[in-house]
Amino acid sequence: MNSTLTIKLPSLSIIFLSLFIAAVGIGCGGGGGGTPAPTDEDAQGLYITDGNDSSATFKDANPLNPDISKTLTDIKGMIYGELPNQKFIFFDIATNVLYEGNITTITLTDFVGTATVYNDGVMVDNNVTVSGNVTTSSSIDMTLTGSGNFVSGSIKGLFSAAYNNVAAQLRISADVVNPWVSLDAGSVKMAIASMNTSNFIVESNSSTTMTTVTYTYNSTSAAPLAQCSHSGTLKFDEPKNIHPLSNEKISDAINCTIPTLPTDPSTFFTGFASVIAVDGAGIGTEMWYATTNGTNSIFMILKKL
Repeated sequence: MNSTLTIKLPSLSIIFLSLFIAAVGIGCGGGGGGTPAPTDEDAQGLYITDGNDSSATFKDANPLNPDISKTLTDIKGMIYGELPNQKFIFFDIATNVLYEGNITTITLTDFVGTATVYNDGVMVDNNVTVSGNVTTSSSIDMTLTGSGNFVSGSIKGLFSAAYNNVAAQLRISADVVNPWVSLDAGSVKMAIASMNTSNFIVESNSSTTMTTVTYTYNSTSAAPLAQCSHSGTLKFDEPKNIHPLSNEKISDAINCTIPTLPTDPSTFFTGFASVIAVDGAGIGTEMWYATTNGTNSIFMILKKL
């Protein structure tokens, strides 16, 4: 008795369909392979000079004179917050120049935003366009273009690993016995010349996340003698090493020409502080501090005695 073995082969259409599905799976990362889609970079961080000079160019008061250029050799910066209002402050102590603004969008490595520019403690342009590129936890390169007394500028910075520390209260606290200080003449950079501070105090209040900041600016120049009293609020326990500043108020003690209005929050200063260095016990030894109110800027590098 004869028997017949019958084998049914798949049709060509089924074979081609299977090959197509396999090819698509490989191209889309099927089976664990393929290249992941690129993601947008993150600009948040602390920044120091990358060894290349940043710059700021201003129009001279006399329109017949050439523009005035300042070379920013020791730029320091803080960027913190969520898009589209990721706040940044960059400053240079030697030239008394401060850039403050917001990064609004980041697409891959490219970003855009807006800025306000302060020169010698006074706002000179609040309609500045910002563009540049950033690499997460690595570097930033920013170009600024003005529309008023500020002409143009640049920021070139390297990411500082100090950003990855928690903004802890222990690191920034200071009392009357062991305050933060900036003692050299003119080390408090603001519209009033020759100012310093010897009593920058950061004390706890009833809040579990906020502290009270109080200090006095004193003029080191005899003529004219000036003194400004300052108080504000500093937030701690942020996940990264930047403390937001708010409700910063200035009162006139002696010849202080930049007081805020006690009942007008639009005149209050806001900004950032960051403890850059600590001792073996985790107590801060160096702090960056920068604050603005749309009219004036105040910034300094503070130490512990």
